[in-house]
Formats: sequence, C-alpha cells, structure tokens
Amino acid sequence: MQASSISEAREVLRNNTVDFIILDIHFPEGNSLNFVENLVISAKNTFKILIFSALEENIYAVKYIQAGAHGFLSKTSEEENIVYALQKFFKTGKYLSEELKDHLLDTVVYKKKATPLNLLSGRELEIARMLSYGYSNNEIATKLNIQKSTVSTYKNRIFEKLGINNIPSLISCLNLG
Repeated sequence: MQASSISEAREVLRNNTVDFIILDIHFPEGNSLNFVENLVISAKNTFKILIFSALEENIYAVKYIQAGAHGFLSKTSEEENIVYALQKFFKTGKYLSEELKDHLLDTVVYKKKATPLNLLSGRELEIARMLSYGYSNNEIATKLNIQKSTVSTYKNRIFEKLGINNIPSLISCLNLG
C-alpha cells in the first residue's frame, strides 16, 4: 500500500493492518515528525516505522528515532546497503547505519559536541528547512496552520540557537549540519 500525503496515510492505516511502514520525511502537507509521534502513541507499537530520506541522517535521524521511529535509512546509500537495510528492518524491526550508530554513541552516550542543528526542536527544524527553501513567513504559517507571528517567534529562536542572523547563514548551517 502507498500514500502520497499524511491524510492518505492515515486513511490507509485506518482501513488496513500493517506490520511495517516506510516513511519519507517529505509530505506535501503536514508535519511528518508529528505524524510519527502520533502513530506511535495511537498504535501502541503494533508496527515498525523506517524513515527513508535523502536528508542528512546525523541531523534528522535522532529526532525521528526520539519520536518513535524504529530506523532511519538514507536514500543516498549504495544500492546493496539499501537492500541489506531493508532485509534487516523486515527481519528485526529496526535499522540504523553504522555511521549513525557511531554518531548516536558520540552525541547521546558520550555527550560529545553535537551539531548546532541538534539544538533545534522538531518544529524549529521543520521551519528552518522551509525558510531555507525560500518559503515566506506567510507561506509557512499557511502551510503549517499557525499564525505568522508564531513563525516569526520560531525564526527568532532558530537564529538565536544557531547564532546566526540571516537566511544565507541558515542555509549554510543546514548544509553543514
């Protein structure tokens, strides 16, 4: 089964029993991080969730794992690694690359300096990404169904946490991770 939006995914899950979900972070509407959190809360772990994304795993994976995903697989992985990852995920219900495991050990267990983006909440990261894609505050507010002033507050908080003061610097932070 396949869904191309969060609302379609909800409908598919409401009408079908699934054991595994492979989820791309980018949906045309909605917040996929909140979607994962809500799935985990409502489903009581009846299925396993693998995030499949082209976004930088050292930045985004931690947030999705904390939200309840059981794995994270980069779309930029070599084909044989993708095949291995999917086989492992379907067999064990979990998957993280060796690089991501090392990153998690360094940042979570050994408390080494994490990337500045790890300071951002899921919503802040989502808004930062939208700002870097060129969305205006009004467009972000409309897309996320929040007030323009709320977007401005998030933007100020993002800039403060990252120690930046403009969008080009934000883009650099997102690219460098």
